[in-house]
Amino acid sequence: MDRTDIYLQLVMENPLLMAPVVLFIFAFAIIPSDKRFFLMLVILVPWLTIGRSGGLGPIAAAAKLSSGGAYLLIALSAFLHPGPKREIPYVVWMFVIIACVSILYVVTTQERMLALVLRSQWICVTLAGVLTARTIVRFGDLKRVVNAMTLGCLIALIIPISGWILFPSESFLRGMGRFQPWGVNSNQIGMLFALAAPLFAYAAMTHKNVSLKPFFLFALIITIGMALMTASRQTMLAVILVMLPVMLVLTKRPVMTVLGLGVAAIALPFILSLGAEADLQRYSSLETGRLDIWGAYFTEVFPKRPLFGLLGTSGQSYFKAINEVGQHPHNAWLYLMYIGGLSFAVPMIYLTVYSTYSGWMVWKYRNVLPGDPFLYSILIMILVAMYIQGLFNQVVYWPTYAWSFLHVVFASLFICMWRDIRDGNVQGALFEDYDPYSDEVEDDTEEFEEYQDYGRVVQRPTS
Repeated sequence: MDRTDIYLQLVMENPLLMAPVVLFIFAFAIIPSDKRFFLMLVILVPWLTIGRSGGLGPIAAAAKLSSGGAYLLIALSAFLHPGPKREIPYVVWMFVIIACVSILYVVTTQERMLALVLRSQWICVTLAGVLTARTIVRFGDLKRVVNAMTLGCLIALIIPISGWILFPSESFLRGMGRFQPWGVNSNQIGMLFALAAPLFAYAAMTHKNVSLKPFFLFALIITIGMALMTASRQTMLAVILVMLPVMLVLTKRPVMTVLGLGVAAIALPFILSLGAEADLQRYSSLETGRLDIWGAYFTEVFPKRPLFGLLGTSGQSYFKAINEVGQHPHNAWLYLMYIGGLSFAVPMIYLTVYSTYSGWMVWKYRNVLPGDPFLYSILIMILVAMYIQGLFNQVVYWPTYAWSFLHVVFASLFICMWRDIRDGNVQGALFEDYDPYSDEVEDDTEEFEEYQDYGRVVQRPTS
């Protein structure tokens, strides 16, 4: 299921593979605090992509196992980032608390060391995600995260593109025609494409530098082309979902729509011709064995361990019910149910429902919030797509994806924003950006004013 166990053995045999981590820590120490957070976010996406690309050799092992350290650097950068911080409600901290408690469920599994590594990495993901949301006080803070992830996706795309160019035949799974550059699983690399597509589309439509818009449009087309070549139906479902706000906006801009379709009509066939080995016929069938797998878990696994899952069991696998089913659940919440039963799955389902509802309510107020309403639509649809895609695999709760990290960021942010809106503090949900050179500032010596935020005084730039 996962190469992590192999990578763990490699790194234990050759500790020098962790040298890049030392370099990252050194870079973290010397980068100014106001630039550090952005840079750590940019590095995250390509570093996680390297970790999934087994064909890159030992560097992939180091990246895979150090992903938890990368999240810790983001968490520390967010904590030390200068400027005001958002107050985080207790319900959001449930992400971190439940992640910590989940370690207890896996200490007796067959793959105990590997399970502890992965659960520890998930703690790092939740901590980094919540602390990242804590830094998003103004609309500009939100744009900082979006821009960093967009740049990170651009850099990360070099990895699959390079494998496709350098080793075109080896980049497709033999006999199945599925795009797997550098040996990465098609479904796994597909999550990079699903994340990159809406970010590139948004940049192509709204970037202030007009000369860069064609570049982002080209990157978008390349991304969709590679997503198609994965022959992964769940990847294409995620891509379609995250692109819905873009397509709805394009219906109101006929000139841009015609131009985009014209470019795509020329570029996509050319891209797909370069990947002639791709088996696109797989999209013509919706046949899947997931329903049988889900049924087996409900009838043969959960009745035996309904409340606490793997807690205190002996001889059970961390990844799947090897004795009863033999396959992992192919569903994020069924996997949580397998690990910890109702005591683990129910709190996470509650966070899923509540963050989705919060996102919906934030979307309803998008026109009175600062910044671009279009961006809110995209980000909320990304969160919804993450949860829908979670019906078919457990990526949304797996610690080695930027997809899962952003899920925690967006879920935490929307819960925080909805709390402010619900309590009548719409302005406090997200503040306008502050321009220190604006003519509206009457006294240049008074750049800050105090305002009350739920019982605590923080510093808010005057506007």
